Amino acid sequence: MELEFADSVVPAFSRYQIDMVLENCEKLLEIRYGSDVELEETVEGFDDEVQTLLDQLTTTCTMKLQVLTIAGMAGLGKTTLARKLYKDPLIEYTFHYRAWNCVSQTYLKRDLLLGVLSHLTNDLTDETNKMSDEQLGETLYRLLKGHRYLVVFDDIWDCTFWNDIRIYFPDDKVGSRVLFTTRDIELSLHVKAAKPTHVLRLRTENESWKIFSKKVFRTGVCPYRLKGHARAITRKCKGLPLAIVITAGILKNNWAENSWLQISESLHSFMVRDPGQYMDSLALSYNQLPLHLRQCFVFVGVFPEDYDIPVTKLIWLWIAQGFIHETESGTLEDVAEDFLMDLIKRSLLIPGKRRVNGQIKTCRIHDLLRDLCRKKADEENFSQEVRKHDHATASLDETTESIMLLLPLEPPELSLLSDFCYPSEFGKFLRNGQSFDIERYESLRTLDVESISVSMFPAEVTQLLNLRYLAIQARDGSPSASISSLVNLQMLIIASRKNIVVPKTIWSMVNLRHLCIKTGENHIEDPCFVHETKNDRLQTLSQVSPQSCHNIFSRTPNLRKLGICGPLVSSQGELEFPNIRALQHLQKLKLLNTIPYGKPTRLLNTMMFPETLKNLTLSNTCMDWEDMWALSLLLNLEVLKLKFHACIGETWETDDVEFKQLKILKLHNLNLSQWVCWRENFPGLKRLVVRQCLCLESIPSELGKINTLEAIEVQWCRYSTQVSALKIQKEQESEGNFFLKVHATNNR
Repeated sequence: MELEFADSVVPAFSRYQIDMVLENCEKLLEIRYGSDVELEETVEGFDDEVQTLLDQLTTTCTMKLQVLTIAGMAGLGKTTLARKLYKDPLIEYTFHYRAWNCVSQTYLKRDLLLGVLSHLTNDLTDETNKMSDEQLGETLYRLLKGHRYLVVFDDIWDCTFWNDIRIYFPDDKVGSRVLFTTRDIELSLHVKAAKPTHVLRLRTENESWKIFSKKVFRTGVCPYRLKGHARAITRKCKGLPLAIVITAGILKNNWAENSWLQISESLHSFMVRDPGQYMDSLALSYNQLPLHLRQCFVFVGVFPEDYDIPVTKLIWLWIAQGFIHETESGTLEDVAEDFLMDLIKRSLLIPGKRRVNGQIKTCRIHDLLRDLCRKKADEENFSQEVRKHDHATASLDETTESIMLLLPLEPPELSLLSDFCYPSEFGKFLRNGQSFDIERYESLRTLDVESISVSMFPAEVTQLLNLRYLAIQARDGSPSASISSLVNLQMLIIASRKNIVVPKTIWSMVNLRHLCIKTGENHIEDPCFVHETKNDRLQTLSQVSPQSCHNIFSRTPNLRKLGICGPLVSSQGELEFPNIRALQHLQKLKLLNTIPYGKPTRLLNTMMFPETLKNLTLSNTCMDWEDMWALSLLLNLEVLKLKFHACIGETWETDDVEFKQLKILKLHNLNLSQWVCWRENFPGLKRLVVRQCLCLESIPSELGKINTLEAIEVQWCRYSTQVSALKIQKEQESEGNFFLKVHATNNR
């Protein structure tokens, strides 16, 4: 029975009557069936997934033995979905034999073989139990030989077990299948699965509501007087079925409105009252982590709930905390990025927004996993304090929560080493320009006060000698010469309303890896007048004026990311900037011209670009479209972003130009009206993004013929541009190409 009534059309008195009927129905059903009847597990929202996997399991397109995988974080419903498939009538009809086996973290080869055999035959005798592992394997092989079978291995942690028993599963080309459930998204690569891993997602709010209603109420209908609390509770479960089911278990047969209100307001405390309900399941993933990943994972718990964590920031903070160690094959940043991807692969972090090139820009952590992080930090003798800012003084756009990890007296093996962010009183000191007790904060390694606007770069901060990471927002962000006293500083991030001047003493900070200035045309004082020491570690330098660059690059040979902001056009209309050819590790370059020339400019010397350059952004450079051929000479260029008058002119004809390695092309806020090109011009293009090009009439149809093209995105353009993109998609689908996707929004 499933009923749902619109609140607006049911009078209050009728709602009361309906609630009484529902409550009596629930009590009668409880008497009739008892409280210990196990209801069917729900897989709300996964109808499409069920159908897709059923098709893959039963298809006759290929009769070879195939391995399929379902992956996702703990509590997402992998086992539930697999059981739904396993019990489906179509599966029962299709396969002669079916077997289910839970592998888990520790297993014995013998137990796995006996487990599968026990599902296939009732003739397991004492002699069977006396067989060797090889004899058991041979018995299994002979039993399956010539038959179509489905074997499900639940809760796989690595592929070792499959390597041990793979030989006992015959491939007679009759359509047999093996299905794995795992938390490891990349397991399919190691077991040579037939299809990419089927990764489960969190439930939507509506799906969560349906699961909750079915688990709490036998009728599947929530009474009116409890509905508001129930909706609040399901929202707080954040789409994780495990959390929904646990909460439903707490509330089942509970009709007291006060109890529902209390739980809706303090859901986490109710769930952790019996941590065994979910924490042990989540902790399995943690226990599998090597030490270097454990400390990185636990650290994520310092971020607020529901926070989109910038990946770059997280990586820099890990480095600042000392969790990352350089290897021969990569820098600290490379190693940290590998760690991040490993945590995502293990379903402990969730990918969020992506960059235009597909790389992960932000990530998130589910609230229950965040609880696990904080629990593990406590177990390792850390205390975590969450303190609110004073709302009377905090502006609306400021972060309202800060977290601080305090040093234990005796640092354990898993050490977070120092405070994170800042205690609330520290923020007040900075906001009010007050002095503070340096000794109290001398252990601080990371200080992020970018959410608090101060008038000037606080000189007192330069006395915090243990700082590795410093982020400041100041109306005048120019640091004093004493910044060089921060000899351990690795990351310096400054947001300022004014152009800032970075003192020459910055060049004595040999540990500095990233100097990130958010806005403006900023000057770095000439390093020639200080001791000639190279900074081999500096990798990021942003928003620096071209006048400051002439003596910099010889001192920063390992720059990876560079942003130049200032006058970039000569009086003769030539695009010019400091020669960066010597930067043989540079991968990402942004050029922002601040003084428009008014006419099409020329790019005469592409030899200034290093061969390693992969990502180029031009803004307000006013290049002539005819000179775009020069950029095609950058043989490793993969991402090209042309923003706000990067090129001017109504027509772009690519002629015989070929961007051989270009994968991403972004056109943003240009006055281009006609674009003529051929697929040979962009042979490897994967994604085209067109935004705010209000004059562009259409997307060239030839682009649809590029075999590698996966997506066309059109936003805030003409309606005709959208129509042309959708037409390309339709033409490709008519030819059997369903990989090309068009995303078109806000076009007119």
